Amino acid sequence: MIENMKVNYHWRLHTITKSNEPLFSLNQLELLRTFFNEETLHLLKNIIQQQVNTLHENEIVQLKISSFEFLIIKEKDKILLAISKDKETVQYASTENEISTIETSFIAHSAKMKQIMEIIKKVSYVDSTILLLGKSGVGKSMIAKLIHKYSSRSDKNFVSVNCGAIPEPLMEAELFGYTHGSFTGGQRGGKKGIFESANEGTVFLDEIGELPLNLQVKLLEVLQENCIRPIGSAKLVPINVRVIAATNQNLLELVQQKKFREDLYYRLNVVPIEIPSLKERKEDIVYLARHFLNKLVKKYGIFKTFHPDVEDVFTQYEWPGNVRELENIIERIFITTEDNEIQLTHLPPFFHSLSTKYTEPYQKSEIIPLKEAKKRLEKDLITRAYELYKSTYKAAQALGVDQSTIAKKLKEFRNEGR
Repeated sequence: MIENMKVNYHWRLHTITKSNEPLFSLNQLELLRTFFNEETLHLLKNIIQQQVNTLHENEIVQLKISSFEFLIIKEKDKILLAISKDKETVQYASTENEISTIETSFIAHSAKMKQIMEIIKKVSYVDSTILLLGKSGVGKSMIAKLIHKYSSRSDKNFVSVNCGAIPEPLMEAELFGYTHGSFTGGQRGGKKGIFESANEGTVFLDEIGELPLNLQVKLLEVLQENCIRPIGSAKLVPINVRVIAATNQNLLELVQQKKFREDLYYRLNVVPIEIPSLKERKEDIVYLARHFLNKLVKKYGIFKTFHPDVEDVFTQYEWPGNVRELENIIERIFITTEDNEIQLTHLPPFFHSLSTKYTEPYQKSEIIPLKEAKKRLEKDLITRAYELYKSTYKAAQALGVDQSTIAKKLKEFRNEGR
């Protein structure tokens, strides 16, 4: 793979063949030190090292941090790290393997997601209708876009509509379009619907279970006849689209309740793909969290990384809002945390009970001498303050004591642990 990569002279390269080799070469450090101080450079190393540690064989990661681009490629016996200050792109030999590995936004380290990735590749080569199933926030829309990207229709439009977000009176016009003068308030000259706009491309119908029954009939006709009839038109308009639908509901139950047409259900359910919830793919959580954090680092040029305890807590949380909740949490703590390392104390309160780091200094039902209770509480407060501020001076300020007191106590605590 490295041999197939074309890199222009603006890139400074470093090949790592042993685990104890430095992360950056001397000429790379020379470039980085021109723009970063040592403290920032240390944080930058942590971010890059984190990516190197989690890479699998034949994976490629490309990051943009501040005005720098970093390219990391892992092969069987070596790692290539390339750094560029310029915005020029890297060209790859367009092999099938590289196309699949460069899709860094799709995290598939768990067995379930790897299996789904294989299904995505297979169904991308055909035009069969696909039904994506899964709870809200699991990433159905992203998977629909990925299927389109891998398909032969990738150079055409991908048009999506949320069937539950548009009022019923407007839904038909949104789907199938209308002609001039069809109804009051319409655009002069009429308007194309999403099916016509996506001709030769892909239509994504999200929350398909919310589609009104009268429009379910018309959608079924479109799928069967491959043509639409805009509102106000006597003519059929031929279309050629690939349809992907998604729902977080049980469509078979809706069929039994007469809320969803049985014939439409079977027409859509040609290739069903069940997307697991985040708690069912715990192996992916840390990788997803790092991915979302790196996106924010790239966007704002502010270096941040996770303390290992934070990543441990992430894997214990149930994530009822799935991937969407994880991404929102990462963005919240990125914005509200001033430190470059995100620690347990920066997380929302509902995470606290998941970590032993938040264990109370003594159980409420435990009766111990007051002197011992004070000692435990003192140790807990000082330790947490120092973990948060990484400075005896700042910890002392927060606790309202002298810096010498904090330094002395921390030394005592370390000696106790020996």
